[in-house]
Amino acid sequence: MHKISRRGNRRHIWSFFTGGMGLDVGLGRAGFKTTLAVEVEKDCRRTIQTNRPDIFLPEIPLEAPGDIQGLTGDILRQQANVDGDVFLMHGGPPCQSFCTGGKRAALNDPRGNLIYHYLRMVGEVRPRFFIMENVGSLLTAAIKHRPIKLRPGQHWSLKKYAEGKVKSADGFPPLSKEEMSGSAIRQILKDAKRLGYSLSFGLLNSADFGAPQKRYRFIILGSRDRGSVEFPHPSHSETGGGGRERHTHLRDVIWDIRSNPGFHSEYTEGMVKYFKHIPPGGNWRNLPPRLQPKALGKSFFAGGGKTGFFRRLDWDSPAPTLTGRANRKGTAICHPEATRPLSVHECARIQGFPDSWNFAGSMSSQYLQIGNAVPVKLGEALGRALNHHLRVKRTTRAMPWETQLEIAICKLRATARNRIGRRRAQNDSQLNLFSATSK
Repeated sequence: MHKISRRGNRRHIWSFFTGGMGLDVGLGRAGFKTTLAVEVEKDCRRTIQTNRPDIFLPEIPLEAPGDIQGLTGDILRQQANVDGDVFLMHGGPPCQSFCTGGKRAALNDPRGNLIYHYLRMVGEVRPRFFIMENVGSLLTAAIKHRPIKLRPGQHWSLKKYAEGKVKSADGFPPLSKEEMSGSAIRQILKDAKRLGYSLSFGLLNSADFGAPQKRYRFIILGSRDRGSVEFPHPSHSETGGGGRERHTHLRDVIWDIRSNPGFHSEYTEGMVKYFKHIPPGGNWRNLPPRLQPKALGKSFFAGGGKTGFFRRLDWDSPAPTLTGRANRKGTAICHPEATRPLSVHECARIQGFPDSWNFAGSMSSQYLQIGNAVPVKLGEALGRALNHHLRVKRTTRAMPWETQLEIAICKLRATARNRIGRRRAQNDSQLNLFSATSK
């Protein structure tokens, strides 16, 4: 039986869906070093063992290959020989059900239900604190997904249905409550509240905490014993000033390895032909109009902004969200100068991993581990927020969760608008979501 030792004030920090360990590295820099990691993917487990051989990796029950459905808090405690308090649980249940980078599904998708298995584990282990992170688009996901072609009016935006702006006499029944935008997160929050934790949550942009990447993550912070954990305050902004640093740019982190980037995937000849038309900071909209329909195929006629297609990065801006598929036209992130995908090393730098970090598996697997990771800088900011909570001698109470939710959704929607909207959302997000009372 494995024994997790407790030397001095070492705390039990349990990680779930650990992946390439971006969140773990960030939290570790704030003093919260992972002691146990629940991960089922073989390459990810090898990455954990290679870089952090001191972490205990429990065996996943055979009746639950590929997920944590068969795990319980008692099984984990028995395998790890831990009977005392677990200080922190953190994890990001796989997000394919809600990610805008793939086919849209919903909470009734089995992958969406991994969120509930994670919350179940929180309820069984009862840690002092827990962190759950997920894609920002979880905020607008539905409990049940209805394909666009089966919706009245065939509109892609669920928000339009909520606002009553889609009117149709095509015979399709109106969307139910469970099919409306935001129904999933409301159900998740309602069920999470039943665990008996004080919850604070919101949407955070990794670039606002020093990551060279505009990556929005939905974060829930749960506190068992003493009020809510106050969200971290941004340390960076687009232009800097007001006590904040300028956003970290791509040039700041990968310029020095431009002549020796390491191994990378390649684009097809057809994709190279299109990328030659796209300047730094551009995307498919920079293609000549005659080439756009052919380059995008059926996606050209679909709704949405399609800004992920044929993107070329700009040296003097943060990168957009890195993905695990570097050479697909819908998720392509091309180097600012060379017509190639970013290398594995460049992606790891952007995510904040140290150069000494080793990823196991094939090149494709390494891209996935890096692309699915939480930026290290964001993990570190969450750790600092937890440290602040531990230091202050007062009880903090978050605003009602409907207020927190409204602010998070407004911020998410503003990210799809122009810069003015984004700046307004950033200002709105600084509203004081907390009130404090002396203990």
